[in-house]
Amino acid sequence: MKFIGFEREEEAEIWARGHLKLDQPPNFFRAFSAVDNADEFVCVVIMTNFSSRNIDMNIVVAQDKKMLPHKTVEMFNHVFDFVFNKLNAARATGLVRGKNQRCMRACKHFGFKLEGIMRKAFADDDLHVYGFLAEEYNSHSWRRG
Repeated sequence: MKFIGFEREEEAEIWARGHLKLDQPPNFFRAFSAVDNADEFVCVVIMTNFSSRNIDMNIVVAQDKKMLPHKTVEMFNHVFDFVFNKLNAARATGLVRGKNQRCMRACKHFGFKLEGIMRKAFADDDLHVYGFLAEEYNSHSWRRG
């Protein structure tokens, strides 16, 4: 897996929207992503609803792709550095489809706390809402120094 950051941002948003089964793109977004050796998307984080307090993140992980732990940590360090240090947000909200168990495990690993479940947010699924605070990122054991 190779972290590519904001490269191919519009393509990443289309890929993620397809996996999320959403018709409309967000009004304003930023998309961090990682690809495999075949240059196919492995993980995309779409950030929307920017405010001084919060950034929403739709986290999409390909179910059939391998994510190397150290590359995943590298990617999320870049994501959280952008959210907490560049944008100075107080929190990030992770939005994950209920059927995406792999992504939910990743959220928990990175320190997100489950804050609620929006039942039937999608026609075929629930939406799990996770929160991650800036101070949790700054003190988390996996964070780079």
